[in-house]
Amino acid sequence: MTTAATSSWRKTAGYALLALLAIRLLALWAIPLTDTTEARYAEIARKMLETGNWVTPLHDYGVPFWAKPPLSTWLSAAFMGIFGVNELAARLPALLLALATLWLTAGLMRRRAGDDAAMAAALMLAGGLLFYGAAGTVMTDPSLMFCVTLSQVAFWRAMHGGGRLWRYAFFAGLGLGMLAKGPLDVVLVGMPIFFWVLIRNEWKRLWRELPWISGTLLAAAIAAPWYAWAEIRTPGFLDYFIMGEHVSRFLDAGWKGDKYGFAHATPRGMIWPYALGALFPWSLAMLAWLACRARRLPAIVRAGDNDGWLLYLSLWTVMTLLFFTMSGNIIFPYSLPMLPGAALLMAELWRRDPGPRAGRALPWLALASGVLVLVAIGLQRHDGARYFRTQKPVIAAWQAGQPSPDAMLMYWDSRREFSAEFYSQGKVRTTAKPQALADFLAAHPGSWIATEQRDYASLPPAVAAAYVRAAEFPVMKDRMLLLKPAAGH
Repeated sequence: MTTAATSSWRKTAGYALLALLAIRLLALWAIPLTDTTEARYAEIARKMLETGNWVTPLHDYGVPFWAKPPLSTWLSAAFMGIFGVNELAARLPALLLALATLWLTAGLMRRRAGDDAAMAAALMLAGGLLFYGAAGTVMTDPSLMFCVTLSQVAFWRAMHGGGRLWRYAFFAGLGLGMLAKGPLDVVLVGMPIFFWVLIRNEWKRLWRELPWISGTLLAAAIAAPWYAWAEIRTPGFLDYFIMGEHVSRFLDAGWKGDKYGFAHATPRGMIWPYALGALFPWSLAMLAWLACRARRLPAIVRAGDNDGWLLYLSLWTVMTLLFFTMSGNIIFPYSLPMLPGAALLMAELWRRDPGPRAGRALPWLALASGVLVLVAIGLQRHDGARYFRTQKPVIAAWQAGQPSPDAMLMYWDSRREFSAEFYSQGKVRTTAKPQALADFLAAHPGSWIATEQRDYASLPPAVAAAYVRAAEFPVMKDRMLLLKPAAGH
């Protein structure tokens, strides 16, 4: 491209990135927390803030949540402490972590190949479906992605003339990753680095460039105190977290030991179609790019790659997928840590042979994920109950009914509605047991009941007779009934 064309392209790309950011910020506010995953992690953070227990995340009052370390929970709780208990504050840390990941990724490419390649990498990462969706979603995966990216970028910078800061940033990323997701972070960082060093026989250089003793002490100083304190506070945590959540969950597709839900049994190898979806629209664009350059591809790959750069990006991208190929218990976000590597790999290949039209198309392709989020916002504003499982309108109606200060809201259901717990500030309980319901209503006079239409008939007759319908709400394929005490009860 000419100088004028390059300047115009950068400006268009910059506008596309700003538009993506604006849409994502709007979604933080416009879309309510949905059950189960996002609302559950937001409620765990809210409970941490309410109880002041910053050591052990709580699945319920008095029930420890041993499934994940607390880094993302700490951040959401801290932001809610500053900005109030609301969905925007709970989600904001995930957006900031995504922006930090974007900065690390683009910065690495800028140092390698200049501003145009950095902008292409930023577009390919920011506009990918999974990255864009996770950027602002309350869950542990954005913090894991950031920590993996920090270590991967720091490793390359340390091995290629980076200063002391990058050498220690590699180990800081490992320590933070242990607080984000646990030993999985070390595995996802270590696998591509191990095979890159093995293939290129860089063992001496690896030992020389990284401060292994002091760096390991730094990583341990970041992570070990919390692990020790968590085990002391709730004995049994380490056994469940290490052997259960990491070993059993990985090896056993039908693992029955999950304390907080159920195993996500999937066919082995499902991570690959998940990754293609996660990389949309770039997965389709790159398939087309590869098809057009099939004959020239060997020359493109060999061009100017004497330091193993393309190999490193390929291993960063592929090793996460190969690792999870062995597991029959995965979910869609598991491909998130490889997305920065994939964006760098695609940007590097594009840089070597961009084609006259491909460059102009990048900003518009990046906006595809933003358009999908705008559609989701539109669906939420038009008839959100059909597409999003959230109890926010139910809680708003209950609070508008001005129940007594000591009143609670009981969900007559077999599944917890974490969004109801979040928006009610912890004033919701759930049961499907008649005696527990009777005891609860006796202990909390004036409490209301929420139940789905299909479960209404199973309410104990004496309870049903003492309540009248206050409101009805469509929820996915059913209707949620809000019941208040009848006059005289």
